[in-house]
Amino acid sequence: MRNPKWSRDEIILTLNFYHQKYPVIPEKSSTEIENLSNTLRKLQIKLGDNINEKYRNPNGVYMKLMNFHHFNPNHPGEGLSGGSKLDEEIFLEFKDDIKNLFRISNSITKTLESDEPLAVPDLDDEGFESQEGKLLTRVHRFRERDRAIIKKKKDKVLKETGRLQCEGCGFDFSETYGKHGNGFIECHHLKPVSEIVSGEKTTLNDLSLVCSNCHRMIHHQKPWLSIEQLKSILT
Repeated sequence: MRNPKWSRDEIILTLNFYHQKYPVIPEKSSTEIENLSNTLRKLQIKLGDNINEKYRNPNGVYMKLMNFHHFNPNHPGEGLSGGSKLDEEIFLEFKDDIKNLFRISNSITKTLESDEPLAVPDLDDEGFESQEGKLLTRVHRFRERDRAIIKKKKDKVLKETGRLQCEGCGFDFSETYGKHGNGFIECHHLKPVSEIVSGEKTTLNDLSLVCSNCHRMIHHQKPWLSIEQLKSILT
């Protein structure tokens, strides 16, 4: 079984390790590299992927760290030139935002160590990956699909306004589809993925009611749009 391409989550974790250790990257036989290798393996297991004994082994992890040398303008050598386009993209993305890189990496690691439930991926999730990677996106999606809190949110809005209207564009499913659209609208979790805290309960204020189109547009590109940014596009 050939190992898959490195995911955004894996690159974020490894790049954070790189910046925390640079310029003295530990040897490939070090305990630190072995621990990073184990974390990357644990990540894929958490996501439900099948891995073999060679998956993200210390040698492969060390080579990825050497790839980052190639993109680092402060590194005196050339590094390994076998890095991917995604490696370079994420390196440049966080080049001037190392604190945010650390914060996201820390959130991923804490989620790995928790019993945080993840959304089961489906066809609707295609393209729904945040800047912070697949794992935290699936935590986000689980919270968006929590039926109990969604019902409470809808009931609260109906009681206050008498209708379920998209907070982005104002679309009302019941107005367009009649009885067939009664009670239908989607929920978007407002809290940025990087600020998700494992085990934290979702509150009604964490949710926004949006139509399917606006929800898809919020998640269409990285970084995801806020409700305010979405509204500015529509005005």
